[in-house]
Parts: sequence; C-alpha cells; structure tokens
Amino acid sequence: MRQKNAKRQHFVAPWTSDDKKPAAEDYSPLASYIETIEDDSDEDTKDYGDYAGDGTNRTILNGRSEKWKFEGTYDPKDKAQNLIASMKRVTTDDGRKLWHKIIETDGTTIEGVASAMEIKAGSGDATEYEEFSGHLDYVRTPEETPSTSK
Repeated sequence: MRQKNAKRQHFVAPWTSDDKKPAAEDYSPLASYIETIEDDSDEDTKDYGDYAGDGTNRTILNGRSEKWKFEGTYDPKDKAQNLIASMKRVTTDDGRKLWHKIIETDGTTIEGVASAMEIKAGSGDATEYEEFSGHLDYVRTPEETPSTSK
C-alpha cells in the first residue's frame, strides 16, 4: 500500500551524550511549516575486478552516510526549529549534535545521533516568509527498531 510522505515522522532532541538516548518527551517533531524532508544519503562505492572473476567490474559499497535534507518556513517559536537554529553559528562538531528519530510509515523507528549542517534560519526574498533549511547527518548508522504492529 502506498503511503504519503507526511506519514513519516521526524523528531529532534538535544544531545548530551552519544550513549544516552533522550526520553520520549524530550523529542520535538520537525513538522510545523516544514514542506519537504528528503533522504539525501551518500554511498561511497568503488568499481572492482580481479583475476578470480571474468574481468567484469562490480561495484563495492565502502560506506554509507545517511542524511536528511529539510526545507520550509522558519518559526523561531517552534521547539524543533529553535533547537536546530540555535546551532547555526556553532563551529564545533559536538555543538552541532542532536538526536534524530524517524518513525517510518510502516512504524519502524530509526534513531541516532546526527549533526545539523548547512542551517539556514531566516533568509530569502523580502516578499517571502523566512527560509528554514539544512540537513541532519547521522554520525554513525542509526539504530533500527522494527514495528511491532506489522
């Protein structure tokens, strides 16, 4: 069954440690005035072939970096947006960390530490509402918890 993207939920919470997950009530939805959230992940691959094969190259996955790009309108009173916007001028890696939780349309939960990058909170044409955009890059592969209602 097809699902609308709006059914996928994104949440953020302040980071204190890579090992200490936030409580459910510490998460805020990244939703209000957010029009687009898209998977913008990168895969590092290399073509490879050796004498054990027939000389045909095959692509090998060296690594994957999961990141989610978001765009919308800036609302400084929104708790999730405010958390991300507060990192805009921070220049340290730890200062950009937060927890990012995704509840997929099938109920699967993805959760891990991410860095908020390329933050824009307040910019654009004079006649438009302020832009809010950036991306959340997981710092390692997030934990996946399958839905119990499948």
